[in-house]
Amino acid sequence: MYRLIEQQIRKLMKSSSLKRRHFIIMIACICVLQTSYGQEFLTGLYKNEIIENAYMQHLLKNRHKSTVLIYHEPILIPFIDDFSNYTGYPDTALWIGRQAFVNQSFAVNPPTIGCVTLDALNEKGQVYEHASIYPFGADTLLSKPIRLDSIFSPIPRSLAPADSVAFYFFYQPGGGDGKPWEKLGDAPEKGDSLILEFGYQNGNTTLLYYTMEWMYLNDTVNIGDTIYSYCNPTLFVISEQPYLPGDSVELPCDSVTAMETIWEQVWSSPGMSLKSFMEEFGVYFRQIKIPITDTKYFNRGFQFRFRNYASIEFENNNPYYGSNVDFWNIDYVRLDRALMVQDSAIDDIAIVNNPGSILEKYTAMPWNQFKDNQSSELKTGFNLKLTNLYNQTKNTIYAYDVLDDGGNIIGQYSGGTQNLDPFSLVGYQTSPVHAMPSLTSITFPNNTNDSVEILIQHVFKEGGSGDKNPKNDTATYLQKFYNYFAYDDGTPEAGYLVTSSVASKQTSMGLGFTLNKPDTLRAIDIYVNHTMNDVSAFDFTLTVWADNNGMPGRELYTSLVQQEFSNQLYGFQRFYIDNPFVVSGKIYIGYQTTGGKFLNVGFDQNNDNSKYVAYRTNGVWSSSFMFGTPMLRPVLGKEFERTSISQKETTTLEVKIYPNPAKDKLFIELSPELQQENIMTSIYSVTGQKIYENPYTPEISLSNYVPGFYILRLTDGKERSSIRKFLISK
Repeated sequence: MYRLIEQQIRKLMKSSSLKRRHFIIMIACICVLQTSYGQEFLTGLYKNEIIENAYMQHLLKNRHKSTVLIYHEPILIPFIDDFSNYTGYPDTALWIGRQAFVNQSFAVNPPTIGCVTLDALNEKGQVYEHASIYPFGADTLLSKPIRLDSIFSPIPRSLAPADSVAFYFFYQPGGGDGKPWEKLGDAPEKGDSLILEFGYQNGNTTLLYYTMEWMYLNDTVNIGDTIYSYCNPTLFVISEQPYLPGDSVELPCDSVTAMETIWEQVWSSPGMSLKSFMEEFGVYFRQIKIPITDTKYFNRGFQFRFRNYASIEFENNNPYYGSNVDFWNIDYVRLDRALMVQDSAIDDIAIVNNPGSILEKYTAMPWNQFKDNQSSELKTGFNLKLTNLYNQTKNTIYAYDVLDDGGNIIGQYSGGTQNLDPFSLVGYQTSPVHAMPSLTSITFPNNTNDSVEILIQHVFKEGGSGDKNPKNDTATYLQKFYNYFAYDDGTPEAGYLVTSSVASKQTSMGLGFTLNKPDTLRAIDIYVNHTMNDVSAFDFTLTVWADNNGMPGRELYTSLVQQEFSNQLYGFQRFYIDNPFVVSGKIYIGYQTTGGKFLNVGFDQNNDNSKYVAYRTNGVWSSSFMFGTPMLRPVLGKEFERTSISQKETTTLEVKIYPNPAKDKLFIELSPELQQENIMTSIYSVTGQKIYENPYTPEISLSNYVPGFYILRLTDGKERSSIRKFLISK
């Protein structure tokens, strides 16, 4: 009898269905009595019926209960955004969504500093999954609902077409100007387009999507069977695979709705090059003016949205070229009343470009490489574009301050006052004391820190009380003396490839850096562009070369590396050196590929360092003629903890803060999902003293803090955190 039961147990344990369900049979004891052949044993539970019944009661109780309405509180006119005082995703105080990219580098001669760009990449910096060689819907820039039914100041009253409500914006096709190898970004083709739509709410709600929940099954399910949702029996899925009782499956549950908006196209532009655009319209940016006269738009839910249609290009049928394309730059969006459609002048004095780094060659470099070599590394001055968008001459003031990480002024310049005629008549300011200020004497910190930050703050404004839009009167640049060298500004406007017509040939690329003193090379950062279907996601040989008369020479290091794409917008990949080694003088960092695979590397077209770039396709090194900089950075210095991209992304909260520098208030933006969690906010001085701690709020008053640098830290109690440094200015 014992042997028979043992055989049955072994047979059960070998059962494929039981193995699949991971049931564990535990024999506690087998007692063979002299008077009988019985025995007893214990098994694991097939299921916990108490928990299952409680779960089913919970689902039944909440059936049809949860309908989530996404509602955005309407904002008031005037609606104005010239994208001048922030970068990244659009300002959530004015916009919905994260597809468009606010930047200071994609446009050529924008009306004021900064613009928003629509292209072929989603909010994670990846080519859209539905992208194709034919025009497809790409980015959307969507406004919040706007109260066009009423105004509330100085006297509340209704709005109507007689109030001369008008919508204004500037736009420019991408692709830049000049020689083909100097153009900025990519131009949209004739089949591509930029469109503008107006929308109004009709009072109804519309279903957006259903939330999904994992639910346990009680019965066997075969392919093609219908599985009904426990929390809403009107919802179901058709099974694409078999399931056993106890299996879990994701089913639709809560409905997510929003106010229904009726959309109508009111304007569009076909794709074209900037050269064709300028030949047709005679300007770098064209202003569009649309009066709003239809009464259906005068409600409490008016919205507008820009959308672009892009098409992925495959040069020579090569998918490695299928990266970001078809740029449209939009600037100075305005919606207000009493704006006459013929009134295009804007009462505004503004900075047009960010003067950038104080370094002559690099955008960033290690502090220990800089501090004893200041005279050879600093530039002599800045170049600024300063504009007067109004139709009258203005008296203007320009100055800049240099501040250390404690907020102390360590350098100052004043250009005094100058008159500036309208841009429409004379263009930008030409007076050198404003447009070409020299670099002032700076008292740099005398320390042995691993890193130092210096803030350069340029201010250009109207004399007296100032103009009506002070946001674009300031341009700031955070000069980073960290543990890496960089030529680039962190934003790729294009992709850089080294190709060969012979698949078996090796292709190589090297970027040269010159060290002022020997240092330890610990990693190399590379921005690898996402391409269509991510064909660039292959292993390649990371390489470091010694210098050989201005070209890469002897190999100092090679390693086959595996890519680990970052999910952050324009995030670099960090490749660690297996055995860090000391380098000195001039070195080249780069990569080698074989087998007809071509690495698509981010290319900064605003900083030309082609003289430091070399490439090899047939065994011979050549100098680059492409205007710009491949985005590679050597990481040097002391040992630091290695962290993978996936580790960083799972332990970091996604946070946006603005403005930075701040004065009276600091605004903190979290995703809607994070706002539902228990986020704690702390502020520390640069010396590490905690001076503020409270649960998350979207804004913090800074009125009690002295000017200087501070550290903001947010935590969620789940080992996730985010640290941001910000400056309080006077």
